[in-house]
Amino acid sequence: MTVYSDETNKDDHTTRNQDTGVEDWMLEIWDWIDNHNMHCGPDSIVPRDPGALRQLERLDLGYGKLTSYSYIDNKSVLQSESESTKPLPGAIGNLKNLKYLRLIGFKELPEEIAQLDSLETLVFMKCAFTEFPKVLCKLKNLKSLNIFSKSLERFPDELGNLSSLTSFDMRGTQVQELPDSIGNLSKLTSIQLCANRDLKALPESIGNLTNLDKLDIRASDFTTLPSSIGNLHQLKSLGLYHNDLQSLPDSIASLKTLEQLDVSENRLSDVSETVNQFLGRVSGKVTW
Repeated sequence: MTVYSDETNKDDHTTRNQDTGVEDWMLEIWDWIDNHNMHCGPDSIVPRDPGALRQLERLDLGYGKLTSYSYIDNKSVLQSESESTKPLPGAIGNLKNLKYLRLIGFKELPEEIAQLDSLETLVFMKCAFTEFPKVLCKLKNLKSLNIFSKSLERFPDELGNLSSLTSFDMRGTQVQELPDSIGNLSKLTSIQLCANRDLKALPESIGNLTNLDKLDIRASDFTTLPSSIGNLHQLKSLGLYHNDLQSLPDSIASLKTLEQLDVSENRLSDVSETVNQFLGRVSGKVTW
């Protein structure tokens, strides 16, 4: 951090900042980058120009060994390999034009991240959260949530507050159940769940997602599907590849708009006549 020898120097420094358009929150971000060795030569992972920083729309932010970097047209990209032991600076909440944020290897997030009012896409990779941070459930304009983390075990009920969410993608976690509040996410059109081995079922509230057109549950250990799945009247694609399903609910026959159904690599042995008739009608769309 910058150290001032006396009040006069501090005032001079503030005046210079005002003249150049630099604000205190920018200094906080730049200092954090420098202190964590997140820079490459004269360039850092976020632009040092105040105007460009204010307009930043995309940020790929990792921690540890820098493997690649670029800053082009309001986009800052960093790839890294290890985990952070310190949180992001609270000043990140001042990036008011940020639309895309990818975080790799972080353990803590500041409360100010909820101030990213323009954020539409959030991606987590290798982050060490066991519970999805509640502060992120305040991102009212978030449209796409993507989680790739073996550490994640649970979600808070507040997940249902992400009222603008249209896409939810969760892979390789230890999550055992999704909260009932997921049924409040009425704008969801796509859910992808892959390789979440501890997740055995969906809540009945999933049937409230009447705008859902894609539900993909792959390489997990689902043993059953909720009967409410028959309420998904807009569903076009249902992927159930490589689970532990022995039967399908009769309500699946209500999915009139279904264009693709993959039930391969399951143990379907207890299928009702209703389901058999349905599968016969859509046989050209089914992968066994």
